[in-house]
Amino acid sequence: MTKHLFLITIGPVQEFIAAARRTRDLWAGSQLLSALSRIAADTLRNTYGATLIFPAQKNLEDHDVVNRIVAQLSEGADPSLVGQHVEAVVRKELDDQVQQVFDNRERIRWPDAQGYRTRAEAQVADLIEITWAAAPLVDNASGTAFQASRESLEAALAARKYTRTFRQPAWGLPVPKSSIDGVRESVIDENDYPAGGDSLSVRKAKVERLFYKYGAGRAERLSGVDLFKRHYRATAGHADFPSTSHFAALPLLARLRAQGLDSTAALRRYVATLGEVSARVEKLNPKRFAEIDLVKGYDASILFEERLTDVAEEAELKEARGALADFFASATGGERPEPYYAILLADGDNMGKVIDNQPGVAALHVLALALDTFAGGVRHIVEHADNRGALVYAGGDDVLAFLPLDTVLTCARALHESYHERMHGLLAEKGYPSTLSVGIAICHHLEPLSDALDLARKAEKAAKALPEKNGLAIILSKRGGSDRTIAGEWGTLFYERLLHLIDLHREDAIPDGAAYDLHDLAQRVGRALPPDALKAEALRIVKRKRGQHGEADDANVDLLTLASRLPESADTTVGWGGAQLATELIITREFARALGPIPQKKGVTA
Repeated sequence: MTKHLFLITIGPVQEFIAAARRTRDLWAGSQLLSALSRIAADTLRNTYGATLIFPAQKNLEDHDVVNRIVAQLSEGADPSLVGQHVEAVVRKELDDQVQQVFDNRERIRWPDAQGYRTRAEAQVADLIEITWAAAPLVDNASGTAFQASRESLEAALAARKYTRTFRQPAWGLPVPKSSIDGVRESVIDENDYPAGGDSLSVRKAKVERLFYKYGAGRAERLSGVDLFKRHYRATAGHADFPSTSHFAALPLLARLRAQGLDSTAALRRYVATLGEVSARVEKLNPKRFAEIDLVKGYDASILFEERLTDVAEEAELKEARGALADFFASATGGERPEPYYAILLADGDNMGKVIDNQPGVAALHVLALALDTFAGGVRHIVEHADNRGALVYAGGDDVLAFLPLDTVLTCARALHESYHERMHGLLAEKGYPSTLSVGIAICHHLEPLSDALDLARKAEKAAKALPEKNGLAIILSKRGGSDRTIAGEWGTLFYERLLHLIDLHREDAIPDGAAYDLHDLAQRVGRALPPDALKAEALRIVKRKRGQHGEADDANVDLLTLASRLPESADTTVGWGGAQLATELIITREFARALGPIPQKKGVTA
């Protein structure tokens, strides 16, 4: 009897995960996809006795499960029957989850008429795509026949995806589209939204009803998919994932804690005032975010004046803003949080080549276990008190997380080292291992989440585009300015140089004007002047700059040393020059702002 390799994919990934306005929506979509993948893997293993190859972990609850599941079916198992049954089990799980969410009247209260819930259920049902394929397995010692089996499996899956059946959606009405994906129709009655002619009391009542009936904002049109993700695994009375503003505020809060300052009383007064003006104040789920709770359980979005418009009416904003100003005056001496945070996106390099180099099922299983071990440790790294991040997804070699600017670099390095520890012995065809490339996007906390995610993907691509991959790329997106990108390989001077520049900024040893003058030099005459002339001009700029806001007696020695290392010839192997140095100076300044000045040692005076 013939053995088979079996492959099933569940998606579409972008629809499940990326279409999100709030971080909570993003996290819920990721968790939903992982849960459906988990039930598929569990059914293959426990119902059909299949040997799971990807994922390989013994306990499928240990961490997220990838949406691409590879298994070896038991001898004699009919792949067609297995595939049909696994697909049916996954779809039933989705339907059960939909009914559980949509039946919860504490979270969603459907109108009695016009079939809103029916349309919402149809939208969710139409979302999921399940594709599976199988191929006869020949697992010989040389590995050549096994590779042929894998190639047949991939070809069969690709053919099935290209020939899948497209159906006309069962839903569709002339109503506003979702404000999140712009495709599906809203399933919230338009009469529930505030109108221009409504009185203040009516607007407030409608806004409150939108929030408590659907979890929707005052202008959010939500489809059935949006509603489902927003309330999937929701914890009553708590935010299940911190906002982008929360991560932007964490560096300031961490510095206050390190200084021993207690803002409890000031925060209590501020929150009480928000309650008096009927503003909603979300709390973080204490079971998940105790490590990053620096605002006494609240989401730190309340520390940004521009976010108050999300939770309070215009007529009440003056009082809310005054209370916030009072909080900063008493708790921070007037200092306010920087408005930037980080998204980290990581992916294994050369993974396809490493997989292709494994000669059989046993070798693939070893590789899968190494990936599972890495993925199982990601949450501890990201969400540890030292890093104060929040993990969206970690499955196999993929990681997506939100972090504050003061810890994202150390978190990225810890993830890279963990991946290297697990994967360095598993080689590709030419003897090189899979490495981890990391992209970091630095974004304003009010920028659309979809744009921030696109920027993180762009950063990841920049890291993987380096000649040897194994890269770290950072993109800074400043409001009102162009995006700036730096990239370098792990194991080179790049990472250590960034840390050194950050420290120099924190010591106020580098004048801000130096970076912009160097950048202007590169933009104006970078292509016209030979490298040796560019280097001479860069040194001239650096020599006349003074740190300490111009009060330093001499030019900074470290910056002069860096400028002296700029290339003097057109040798393309150098890969670093004046423009890159200028951009590194600009980007590291953002990290330095988040970290704050280096504390003075006791007994040392300026």
